[in-house]
Amino acid sequence: MNYAEKAWMLHHGKPLLSHVVDSISPQVDMILISRNNTSDPRYDELPYPCIADVAFAANDNDGEATEQQGPLSGISACARHVKTSLTLVVPCDTPRLPNNLMRKLLDGLGDASVAVVHDGNNEQPLVFLALTTALEEIDIYLKTGRRSVKGWLEGMNHNRVYFETGSDEFENINTIDQLA
Repeated sequence: MNYAEKAWMLHHGKPLLSHVVDSISPQVDMILISRNNTSDPRYDELPYPCIADVAFAANDNDGEATEQQGPLSGISACARHVKTSLTLVVPCDTPRLPNNLMRKLLDGLGDASVAVVHDGNNEQPLVFLALTTALEEIDIYLKTGRRSVKGWLEGMNHNRVYFETGSDEFENINTIDQLA
């Protein structure tokens, strides 16, 4: 979407981020927001901690950290501030998250480290519940130069939690047309 700060794009009259916060706030005790190292002052006005992404230098990158390393660097940065044993992760561009998301993921976690949503058609790698201690593995993964959330999940003991097929609850807003 032309590199706009996606969290602030309007969907049905309010920012995408507001839709997500409204969906999950009744389900969790604490909200942290990853802010992609942006200096956008709107983050400073939110009643939640907004954490800047951390940059990781890959082992094969001459020790230089690169900018915009993807969602995992934001998840890693936020994980350092989590004070609970479990962490729910959701992206800012899924404005219709279900009101039973946390409960279903918690029920599906079992003995795994991560419970990830499967919408009946596809795994949704950016919607998951993890043991907070498991998020420490992200740093190790990022230092190898890899950035894929799917790749990180493949290395973790994770369960898929199936939601209703055909639902739009996990649809990502990726185009201007979808914002309407």
